[in-house]
Amino acid sequence: MRHRRLGAATALAALAGSTVLAAAGATPAQADSGKVLPIKSVGDLVVDRTHQRVFVSDPTGGKIVETTYDGTFVASVSGLPRVTGLALSPDGDKVYGALESSRAVVALSAATLTGPVRYDLGAGVYPVSLENVAGKLWFSYDDYGRDPLIGSDGNIGSLDLSGAEPVVALEQDSTGGLGLWSGAPLLTSGPGDSGLLAAFDPGTSSGIIAVYNVSGGTFTRTAENSVGGGCTRAVAFTPDGSQVIAADYSAVTVADTADLKPAGSYPLDGGWARAVAVASDGMVATGGTAVRVFAPGRTTPVRKYALPHTDPATTGYDEVADRALAWEPDGNRLFAVTDNYSEIHYLRVYTEPKKSLPALKLSGPGSATRAKPITITGTLTASVPLPAGTPVTVTRTDLEFPSGKSLGTRTIAANGSFSFTDTTSAGGKVTYRVSFAGDEKHSAVTAAKSISVSRKATFLSLTNNGKTYGYGKTVKFTAHLGATYKSRTVEIWADPSGGDQRRRLLKRAQVSSTGYLSVNLRLFRNTKVSAVFTGDARNAPKTVSASVGTKVNVSLKLAKYYKSGKMSGQKYRYYHVRTQAKLTVKMTAAPNARKSYISVQFYYQGRWRTWGNGYFSVGEPAYLSGTGFVGYKMRVRAAYLKGSSRAGDDLNTSTWTPYQYLTFTN
Repeated sequence: MRHRRLGAATALAALAGSTVLAAAGATPAQADSGKVLPIKSVGDLVVDRTHQRVFVSDPTGGKIVETTYDGTFVASVSGLPRVTGLALSPDGDKVYGALESSRAVVALSAATLTGPVRYDLGAGVYPVSLENVAGKLWFSYDDYGRDPLIGSDGNIGSLDLSGAEPVVALEQDSTGGLGLWSGAPLLTSGPGDSGLLAAFDPGTSSGIIAVYNVSGGTFTRTAENSVGGGCTRAVAFTPDGSQVIAADYSAVTVADTADLKPAGSYPLDGGWARAVAVASDGMVATGGTAVRVFAPGRTTPVRKYALPHTDPATTGYDEVADRALAWEPDGNRLFAVTDNYSEIHYLRVYTEPKKSLPALKLSGPGSATRAKPITITGTLTASVPLPAGTPVTVTRTDLEFPSGKSLGTRTIAANGSFSFTDTTSAGGKVTYRVSFAGDEKHSAVTAAKSISVSRKATFLSLTNNGKTYGYGKTVKFTAHLGATYKSRTVEIWADPSGGDQRRRLLKRAQVSSTGYLSVNLRLFRNTKVSAVFTGDARNAPKTVSASVGTKVNVSLKLAKYYKSGKMSGQKYRYYHVRTQAKLTVKMTAAPNARKSYISVQFYYQGRWRTWGNGYFSVGEPAYLSGTGFVGYKMRVRAAYLKGSSRAGDDLNTSTWTPYQYLTFTN
């Protein structure tokens, strides 16, 4: 064993100015939460109950991140090359990090991650894991300077900060030759002042675990053995220190601390385990493709948390990162860091992991007749069985009791079943809500069943459907509501054609004593007017509509004629054949450019025949030539034609001007 005294601890200048702070959050939320962590990898996870803080190291990013219990960011410090293992001082005021690339341990203020102090460990000593046990910081390390011919091997050292000067002791686990570890093992500490330390190597298939007693200033290996299926990912002690629990990709194995011989296991349920943590009361949590919580020695999980799928680029679900699972010391919260294929990390906080989450299921009809009995059946079951007689509360919500009406309590049978029958005087959506308040072993749970209950048909009518009105005409619309139970309120809405105008409420009021409600509406577009009765406890909702057409203002003016006169009792405009008739159309404007439609006819062999027609820009004159039509009677009219793509819109009803008559002379 080599010992080396260090001089006074030197300030870690490389960290100057690298701390980022944020104000601490309010009282942590009591609901499960998940928040993104600003990290690229996970080296270690430690929890400080005194100050309610969580610390996560990021070897790839070279940083430590600090959050509150609900995952709210507090502070981070960067410039920590390959920081892996973390440990807290007994009072929680200091957080220590193992700097693998810098061959040192750094101490920081746990409150702010500032004031870094560095403790060098020596050339060739690359620390990986870190535990605070029996008054010393114990670290595992790769020793690249031990023997140039052999290369590196792994070992365990200690850093004693209790004296005036820090003391580093290396090669604590030495049995001669290459020793037990081919590379730096990972460490985990035993409960309280037990002085126990365990080491394991996740990089080997042997599954070797060693237990040490480091109390009283000594370092003694008390047991070593291969445990589980190899490539151990995490190890944790039980609260009394009598057993260790080892997690690997194929098993979660329990072994006695004294000899590390298998003494039990926890099922993986078709997944694998990358992390394990044991609470102060013995509850065991495993993490991998899911998080499972077991009572000591039980193989059915008390609670199981499925992990979400947070990576849209892949189809895989998130997983708990290696060794990234920790209980609140002497508390009930469980913390896990999960990652996805895109290496996005979340801190997930589970607030009631020790409580079984019951399954509450309700069954009943999808529809029912008002004022007739309705029977609802249900079951309340849990991974930790609930005794017969466990009460559940029942509440009904309907149109007469929108805030809910208590229907009292029911108790479950030995198999978890229960039922109740109720008669509601209200129709519409009726919801029965059943709640279990929870207890010391079970979380609260609520379920609801909604039923569509029949209501009487409602009579409602509205005037003017199918009628057409002139542009700008004010029209009276009248709704008539028949007999109802309680509500006598009707709404009248207008929805003009075109996407540039929204449906709007014209009036909401109680109908008259005879059931009528009227409103005046000035029409500028085709409009759908609706009368709406929203229903009450015994009458069904009803909506009726009246679609009305609205004409446009359109006019046609003829110009450049040399005289006017009557022919066969009809007024005609006379044009010289060498003069083109000028036609000008005016029309109500619209959001889009409208075009007018002009139709020209001539009289031949006893009837009017079409000569030509077409669309023209409103306001721009069109010209009609009389060549070839000298002496013929002619007539012309203009229109807005609804629905034609060339007209520009369909906001109004098709509207024609009267015919105007003309003739051409030599």
